[in-house]
Amino acid sequence: MKNTYVALCFAAALPLSVSCVQAQVQAPAKPVEDGAYTLKAPSTPASQVSGTGYELSGTTISGAAGASPTILTAPVGSAAAYKTESGVYLYPTAFVGMGYNDNLQTSATNQISSSMVNIAPQLIAELKHKGDRYTALVSTNNINYASSSADNTTNSEFLIAGDNYFTARARGAWSLGRVRNTDSRGANNRPVSAEPDRWTSNNLNGRFIYGAPEAQGRVEFDLGSQNKSYDNNRATTAVADLTLTSLASRLYYRLGTRSLALGEFRNANANYSSSLSTESNTERRYYVGLTWDATAATTGIVKFGRMTKDFDVAGRPGFNGDSWEASIRWAPLTYSALDLQTSRSTADASGFGDYTVNTNTNVNWSHQWTRSFTTRAAVGLVKTDFAGTTRADNATSYALTMDYSVLRWLKVGVDWAGTDSTSNVPTAAFKRNVTMFTLNASL
Repeated sequence: MKNTYVALCFAAALPLSVSCVQAQVQAPAKPVEDGAYTLKAPSTPASQVSGTGYELSGTTISGAAGASPTILTAPVGSAAAYKTESGVYLYPTAFVGMGYNDNLQTSATNQISSSMVNIAPQLIAELKHKGDRYTALVSTNNINYASSSADNTTNSEFLIAGDNYFTARARGAWSLGRVRNTDSRGANNRPVSAEPDRWTSNNLNGRFIYGAPEAQGRVEFDLGSQNKSYDNNRATTAVADLTLTSLASRLYYRLGTRSLALGEFRNANANYSSSLSTESNTERRYYVGLTWDATAATTGIVKFGRMTKDFDVAGRPGFNGDSWEASIRWAPLTYSALDLQTSRSTADASGFGDYTVNTNTNVNWSHQWTRSFTTRAAVGLVKTDFAGTTRADNATSYALTMDYSVLRWLKVGVDWAGTDSTSNVPTAAFKRNVTMFTLNASL
């Protein structure tokens, strides 16, 4: 159905009067920054950018913060905790959303709309020992649609991880987890079944870093393994089972007190288990770039280079072209930040074409108007070209979120997300709007 499947769904706040929205304080309770808002709406079919259904290990934009307090362990930000007698800190949170989706399956015709309820509790356990940090994360995410019970989903995740500091220069991290997730109906180009495609993934990741945060140079090495298999609709999903192994290496060289040059190599091997699949391939990326903290207001990382995708099947055309990743934040005020992210990469096919080339650009503005009231506005563009075909999709998404802290431990909100996806294949175009009232609770 749709490979370009874009929308945003946020945690947010109850409507306030215009006078309250316009009232801005000079000194908010805390700056707008990564980790400042730990309670967010979980990823749902309303907020996914669909592609292959998996993410390559080690391919996230990294290196922007070499002195980050976490490596692979679960971040908790400023959330309050319950401390046990054994020294373990517990961070329970809960998300509840009630809303309406006017196009569940991102369809051009015969659209299904429904009200929905989303419940997502999460628990993070944290243990610190002699400078090392260990976390265990357990979460579940249940979505029920009043008018389309066939699209109901229950996803879950279990993840344990450790950040270990061996010396002032050497540190490493590991994570081991199991994810049960869902490809919602219409999220890819496979035939629509009577129920969503459910899958299970076992993941193992590791990272080693050598070089102090302020050293002249730093090196990083990543290893990852993912085993993904579908649990139902085997007539159409069996060919998508795969084992993914990945590795990456990065070198940073300090140019000044606030900037570093970088070089990066990444390799990911996707091995599809079905004898009927011709998708097994090796993907490589070669980047050079710059990461900086140029001023108190601007931070970012930009990487440009080449990307190749070579298939195991002889004669099947692959990809060799430009690729980039960039993430830039401009925060002229402690309570206001503008984020720009852009990337270009390939993804494996999911029922149409040889593979896809995806160009993404997202801009997000977050502003804390008062100590309790925050808004976020976002716009995203996704261009998807289907290799081996003439099909090209272009999706534009918009989102607006408002959240209000009723109490220290409780936020309520309202958010809206809209997507307009066009295509030169008429049946692949769609429009969708999602509106939700939300509640986020913690200790």
